[in-house]
Amino acid sequence: MTASVPAPWEFRLHRSVTIGQFVALIAAVVIDLVSTGGDSQSLIAMAFATIYVLGTAAVPESWYRIRFGAEAITLVGSFLTITAVTLTGAVSSPYLLLSMGPPIFATIYGGLRTGLTTGFLSAGLLALVTLSQDLPLLDALPGMALYLVFVLLVSVIRRLLEDIHAQATELAVEKESATQKLENLEEIHGVLLRLSEDISAGRLNAVEVAAETLEAILARIPGSAGKLEIEDQEGPLVLASRGVPPDTPVATRIPLSTADATVGALELLTPEPLSRADLTDIQAFVQPVSIAFANLQLLQDIVGSAVAEERIRLAREMHDDIGPSLASLGLALDMAAMQQAEHPELEADLKILRTNVTKLVEDVRASVADLRSAPGPTLTARVLQAAARLEGEPLVVVDLDERRPPRPAVVGDLNAIITEATRNAHIHSGASKILISGRIDRSNGVCSVIDDGKGFDPTHEPEGHFGLMGMRERAEKIGARIDFRSEPGLGTTVTVEWGNR
Repeated sequence: MTASVPAPWEFRLHRSVTIGQFVALIAAVVIDLVSTGGDSQSLIAMAFATIYVLGTAAVPESWYRIRFGAEAITLVGSFLTITAVTLTGAVSSPYLLLSMGPPIFATIYGGLRTGLTTGFLSAGLLALVTLSQDLPLLDALPGMALYLVFVLLVSVIRRLLEDIHAQATELAVEKESATQKLENLEEIHGVLLRLSEDISAGRLNAVEVAAETLEAILARIPGSAGKLEIEDQEGPLVLASRGVPPDTPVATRIPLSTADATVGALELLTPEPLSRADLTDIQAFVQPVSIAFANLQLLQDIVGSAVAEERIRLAREMHDDIGPSLASLGLALDMAAMQQAEHPELEADLKILRTNVTKLVEDVRASVADLRSAPGPTLTARVLQAAARLEGEPLVVVDLDERRPPRPAVVGDLNAIITEATRNAHIHSGASKILISGRIDRSNGVCSVIDDGKGFDPTHEPEGHFGLMGMRERAEKIGARIDFRSEPGLGTTVTVEWGNR
């Protein structure tokens, strides 16, 4: 049977008793030699006592902790020391104090019951030795009582040391727990600090907050995926989606709530079920984010009407004032260029200005369209909704980093391109997994639809199928670039990129 793990106090107490036995042995040998002159019985007693002391010092501590180990070792020790006592005068023997060692060791490693058993055994042997030498039993009573006193004293010391060790262990566990909680509080403090800075700078954005929060949580749970959504007037609105789900995910839904309302939910897909401690940590982590979302919703409710009216007013002014002015400027430049036919260089400069004015008019029209368009779901939410409508295999994973939603003027076409690419892969590729990934930040972004299917020839579109052509036309309409990369047997990647990144 294997030995148990020793407590630190056992080693210290064992060493102290061993040192005490060496001191008692030396004192007993000196006294014995002085009083007897070193006769044969004294030398034999000295040998038995020395064997006992050296033996207890050499025996590994682990032997005491195996089953019946302490009992066997202390039993042998009791007979060795009582033999030395018997040979040197019984109750008056200089080795009497040394015979206290076995009951002490029995108490250290076996507890009070084992100590008392060994103590009574040593006391009984001392009584038998006393009676065998025709001495009154009364003379042995102090020595016999001393065995029991030492056992009780060491038992009390052992109990105190056990309590101290248990308290130290509890304190260590509490310290580790407190350290973990402190780290969590520091992380939460960091989130609050970033939110405070964003509020002060006027750049608080629900999508950015959701993305940062989800990334921080998934960093604590490797191999997981998740999405974060808030409750909108039309239902749940996905703000961020990150990660690739494990093969056998365990779904956990954590509500985002304040004292009086539920503002959204965090959905996690993890390889293993989350422990109670993990859930507590995550709930504490998302609490300030819940408050931030609640404040954002309240702010949107308060200023929503005013913002909508202001957007319409700005759109009207841009359309009625700036638009006609730019059109007049463009017409004037056209006429000026026609009048400078004899000066080619000046005519070329005027045509460049005319081109810039035309682009400016297009930008104004796009801005007017953005202002008049009501803010809708994020691109991530639209893509997730479209992916949810695809039934059966393969698995569709959405991992978009949407810092700010695209402009309303382009978000519809972008969603149509990504949805068409995903639908084609789902129906025709024979893939095991489709990944929609990318980074979006208002006017700039890149999104890719990647599958591990059989691939195709991007330069050839089957007769009667116009999906690739439609995606190209939509990309051209919004000034985006679309790229199809595929090889037979190596899967397909469709990438749409817009803006200057």
